[in-house]
Amino acid sequence: MHKSAAAILPVRGHAGGMGHRNLRFAAVMGLHTFISAGTYLLGKPAADAIPTLALGLLRFLIAGAGFLILARLRHLELWSVARAEWRTYLWAGFLGVTLNQLAFLGGLAFTLPSHAALLYALTPTVVLLLAWARGQERPGPRKLGGLALAFSGVLVLFSGKAGGALPPRWILGDLLVLVAVIAWAGYTVMSRPLVQRDGAQRATTLSILFGLAIFAPLGALGLPGLKMATVPPVAWVGLVYLGLMTSVVSYLLWFHALSIKEPSRVAIATNGQPVATAILAWIVYGQAITPAFAVGAALVLGGVLLTQL
Repeated sequence: MHKSAAAILPVRGHAGGMGHRNLRFAAVMGLHTFISAGTYLLGKPAADAIPTLALGLLRFLIAGAGFLILARLRHLELWSVARAEWRTYLWAGFLGVTLNQLAFLGGLAFTLPSHAALLYALTPTVVLLLAWARGQERPGPRKLGGLALAFSGVLVLFSGKAGGALPPRWILGDLLVLVAVIAWAGYTVMSRPLVQRDGAQRATTLSILFGLAIFAPLGALGLPGLKMATVPPVAWVGLVYLGLMTSVVSYLLWFHALSIKEPSRVAIATNGQPVATAILAWIVYGQAITPAFAVGAALVLGGVLLTQL
């Protein structure tokens, strides 16, 4: 009797530990989802009021400073790695910072936050496509079906009926955001060996710093068009949010989640972002959630889920 009780106790302890880990994972990803939704909602007024080039420069000056502080606190060696791998990190910075931010911030100025969030939900699917093209993965029938389902949702989004009152140049905005998604997916695929070799924080810090070095001359061209007196307070809040919460805090939450669960489960957990963004956009901006948008969102999220199972 004593032996059987002792055998049961570790099982209960293990179950309790797993339950605690699951609860912690849900809390971390819930906060990550909330911060990501805020990216689209607070990034929108910043993108409307601040020239795209200037906004990107200021955002990554803030983020670069944040990551340098974190690197200093953790005593990470950056410069020897940067000297040895500068060509690779230059390319990573171009995709992950320069091209991604030019397209994302430019697109966000022309489209709705909910559209941008839904398009970004395609990221795992585009990563799969790129990995397939590079011969890194061979998707089976289920994943191919997921790809088709996800992109059918984008077609519904592009039908012009999925967002209520649409801005005049929404289609340009959506296409630019789609370019940003492709650039980010390309960065994700090429950064995997960098993360494995140099560590996640070091690889991300160097990518951002190299991307900032490329972006800085372009961003400086946007500074003369920045009329600080005409920028509303909410746009400045959005800028700081993009620089600190989106680019630094969200990153820390992401990698904490990866320490709890495997990457595929973390990727699936981020698919709540479009839903959260649409709900918050309805609350904050009064943006309608139309049946067509709901259908498009269901198709995209369902397709992404199929590709990740």
